[in-house]
Amino acid sequence: MTRNHKIDIRPALRALAATLTLLTFPAAAQSPSAAQARQWCFGSDKVSDDQRLAGCSVVLKANPSNAVALANRGEMFRRKGETERALADLNRSIDLDETDAAAWFNRGIVHDDLGDRDRAIMDYTRAIRLVPDDAWYYNNRGNSYIGKDDYEHALTDYNKAIKLDPKFALAFYNRGTAYREHGEAERALADLDLSIKLDPTYGPAYGNRARIFRDRGDRDRALADFAKSIELNPNNDRDFYARANMYFDAHDYALALTDYDRALAANASYAGVFNSRCMTRAILGRLQDALADCEQSLRMRPNDPYTLDSRALTYLKLGNLDAAIADYDTALGAKPKLDSSLYGRGLAKRKKGDGEGAERDIAAAKAINAAIADEFAHYGVE
Repeated sequence: MTRNHKIDIRPALRALAATLTLLTFPAAAQSPSAAQARQWCFGSDKVSDDQRLAGCSVVLKANPSNAVALANRGEMFRRKGETERALADLNRSIDLDETDAAAWFNRGIVHDDLGDRDRAIMDYTRAIRLVPDDAWYYNNRGNSYIGKDDYEHALTDYNKAIKLDPKFALAFYNRGTAYREHGEAERALADLDLSIKLDPTYGPAYGNRARIFRDRGDRDRALADFAKSIELNPNNDRDFYARANMYFDAHDYALALTDYDRALAANASYAGVFNSRCMTRAILGRLQDALADCEQSLRMRPNDPYTLDSRALTYLKLGNLDAAIADYDTALGAKPKLDSSLYGRGLAKRKKGDGEGAERDIAAAKAINAAIADEFAHYGVE
């Protein structure tokens, strides 16, 4: 699930945290004056993350025990992906001032980024005790509960966040996503509709609403929402992948391939996308490219039966029947009722002259999936 976090930056002389919009400015001087450093570290005007980091570092050089500067610099380190440095600063900040709700909240985000949901929840809870009417604190704790598959506590927190802020688009998105993941499609759709109404620029809400329409068989509305999500976030690899799968299922392999390409251009870290593109390339006759994708998928997820099945299809179309049968055998060893592997192995055996073995495999595949022959006809293999 994709979620955003509110970030609290503490002005030096205020009791409560203020949310700032941070913009990228031209590169700042390496050594700002003391006055400039304080403005960058604590000010509520528009400064870049780099400027805030530089300013807080100068402040801390002069006074290593400035709790607010530590908290603000810790958040900048977190944004840059330097979680260990972020955690060190926020730990020190909280040691110095246990009453700073923003520091507890921001440390909760760091723990959540690190996958430590329990510590994140403890930190968000401390923030809530200090400031019990901040909707963001409940929203983020709800996200951490979802990370632990604690649906009931997550819903309680999302409900509280929405009660505190009835126009909180992100909380509606998170609650709607939780509903969808637990099979409550009508509630999910209502929340996602409202999230979009409150914030029409938040792409993931369209993407998750598209999944509800897709699952209902409403192809046109699903594709429209995926298109809007991608328009708002052109690097959304998950929605490219989801839309590609819709095109694949409709046998529109050229459009599917385009979306698999774009998903991998945005994020090449998922073996399943390489496998899907391998299969699509094999169907389209781009067999050497398909093999390259399957090899990459298997490097990332060795012995995956679905990728072995895709590579076997590629070998089958190349006429390398022994290699195809070997991959089908291995895939079926891991997943004995994989219909496509049974059917594909049957076709390979038939081409090798093993009529009895072929009919046995093909009959087993059809017993699992009566339409398997039609599927293979779309793949260009009969």
